Amino acid sequence: MAGQNKVEAEVDESVQKFASLEDAANIQLAIKYFNYTMLFISAEPQKDETKSLNLAQYVERVKKKATITSDTTLEEKQTKLFGHDALQLTYVNNSDWDKRIDTLLVFMTDSHFYTIRNSSYEETYKSSIQDFVKLLESMSFHEK
Repeated sequence: MAGQNKVEAEVDESVQKFASLEDAANIQLAIKYFNYTMLFISAEPQKDETKSLNLAQYVERVKKKATITSDTTLEEKQTKLFGHDALQLTYVNNSDWDKRIDTLLVFMTDSHFYTIRNSSYEETYKSSIQDFVKLLESMSFHEK
């Protein structure tokens, strides 16, 4: 299909508001669904300033950008995602009118850093995280 590669994604204003750690230009998918739960998938190409970073260093950079502190961090652990080493970070996100709990997964390939973030209000977090786990189990990863 001619012109398909020329389509540029537009980032909705509400997405920009909640994209606290993702650069809008790198967002591949942003969904707001039941009870204002949000899912963000982002792919950041490795650039000169990030090429030398390992996964832990990149996550520290993300934490600084999103002002995630030890006080707001609920859990941080290493895991595997799509066959890649990943870091999972669960934290309190106070960027909204009510307390949100975010779960962030970060992994890297030779060319990109990928983030997958589930964000929900504290009241709906337990059911939201179950849906997030099911969604991750149904996904596969293929880098171009």
